[in-house]
Amino acid sequence: MEKENLHPVVGWLWKIPAIALAYFIGVMISGAVITATNLRWPSFPESFNQSNEFVLSLVGAVLMAFCMALLARGVGGSYVARWFMLATFSYVAFGLNNQIEAAIFTTYGGTVTMLLFLILPCALGAAAAVSLFEPEWMETVLENAITSQPLSKWFWRVAVAWLAFPVIYLFFGMLAAPIVVPVYQSQNFGLTLPGFATIIPVALVRSALYLAVTIPIIVSWSRSRRSLFWSLAITLFAMMGLIGLLSTTFFPPVLRITHSVEILGDAFVYAWLLVALFDPNARHEVNESVPAVADS
Repeated sequence: MEKENLHPVVGWLWKIPAIALAYFIGVMISGAVITATNLRWPSFPESFNQSNEFVLSLVGAVLMAFCMALLARGVGGSYVARWFMLATFSYVAFGLNNQIEAAIFTTYGGTVTMLLFLILPCALGAAAAVSLFEPEWMETVLENAITSQPLSKWFWRVAVAWLAFPVIYLFFGMLAAPIVVPVYQSQNFGLTLPGFATIIPVALVRSALYLAVTIPIIVSWSRSRRSLFWSLAITLFAMMGLIGLLSTTFFPPVLRITHSVEILGDAFVYAWLLVALFDPNARHEVNESVPAVADS
């Protein structure tokens, strides 16, 4: 259990800023190193307000810290294993996948720079999160339930999850299309609109990346099924879209709001599907034999 004498709310009030500080220190160090090496940053539109960049970076750091805390308090295992799972999940969900999408939907460039830039913030933020939040149970009951079953039992689940993300992505994308497509077609904000021949393969690649970093989180989860769903849904929503959209102040409000609602739908449906596929009843039967601990 989490070793803490203070009220849980008081603990969160100082731990979240501490994680955010670690993440932001990574941002500052990475920014300084990249600037010194003259790597190319993305070329944002002229309407980009650099005076707000520092404040938006702080807000993004706090949101990243909150998401990392949600995951850190549920993932069991050794410190190194928990850090690695959290760091790779954060980097892939927030860094790699967003940069893949930016590469096909924008003309800003600087993809390699951003991929390098985000490594240290995710690593430091994850280190702080797993240091400050411990899981309720250290036993990885779900891991044992999965590894004790034949591979054939889980192969179809992986296949369904891999194919489901593009379907969910396209479904909500089509709902948003009547609002956002005219903005993309205007070509006023450095946006491009690739065809389905590009979008679908890229979505399949992104889906594989999400699965690669999410399944270890699910397998090592030590808390309730409900907490797993909410932690994944909130974290995916924030990392896949909310944090990035908050900083794109040069986009029109209608685009930012519509994409936020679209990604909210993506994240919650995808999280529900992952929990339904990879969280068998075996864990809950085992957890009934230990004293219940209310979700905090």
